[in-house]
Amino acid sequence: MQFRVGDAAVGPKATLWLCAYSGVSLPTHNSIIKELTSWPNLSYHDKGGDANIDRARSKVASWFLADEDGGDVLLMVDSDQAWEVGDLKHIAKRALEHEAVVGGVYPKRIFGQGPAMRVLKGEVKGKFVVGKDDLMIPAEFVGTGFIAIPRTILTKIGDGLPEVAGGYKPFFMPEVWKRHDGVLEYPTDDEAFGHRVTNAGFKVFANTYPKLTHIGDYEFRMLDAMNELPEDRHVTLTF
Repeated sequence: MQFRVGDAAVGPKATLWLCAYSGVSLPTHNSIIKELTSWPNLSYHDKGGDANIDRARSKVASWFLADEDGGDVLLMVDSDQAWEVGDLKHIAKRALEHEAVVGGVYPKRIFGQGPAMRVLKGEVKGKFVVGKDDLMIPAEFVGTGFIAIPRTILTKIGDGLPEVAGGYKPFFMPEVWKRHDGVLEYPTDDEAFGHRVTNAGFKVFANTYPKLTHIGDYEFRMLDAMNELPEDRHVTLTF
């Protein structure tokens, strides 16, 4: 097993929750096993069987807060994410250092649509190399499929949320809000959570260091069979 630079040190005490409706991809399984093997302070649980993803994530966050032995940071990954060993530990450390929500930069499962995140308008300018540089990009929200959330942030957000039937709080529940241009918007669970984080006085960052893949199905055409794939290389985001 190979470690990326700086990843061999013992990580913070943390809990990893896998959110999977049904089944887990083999690359995700392998990434989890490698992370658990290299990180003695990491606990692991999984949440399946709930097609309502914002409800599943809200339950996971509530259970983490109720577990006093769960550590200082909650990590969540989806069943279609894969990463290199040490990447998860890296965002956990950055989240605690900055007392902020930190996510990795991963692609949407569609060609040409960019990463699953939205940068903070007016505060981001420059070039960012994903999978190589260790840079923090201020964001409105990051994809919750690979994310680190300090306990302190969940505690403060939770203080302002009601407890619903089932004994949990709706941390990730989407809600309709008015944008700056006056248009009403119905956000995703990622956006709704990022909104709650910033309203509570904390920040959201995308960290460029993890090298992530988002696993999905693709219908191969003869055109694909006749063309060579580009080499796997670092991608530069420009804002």
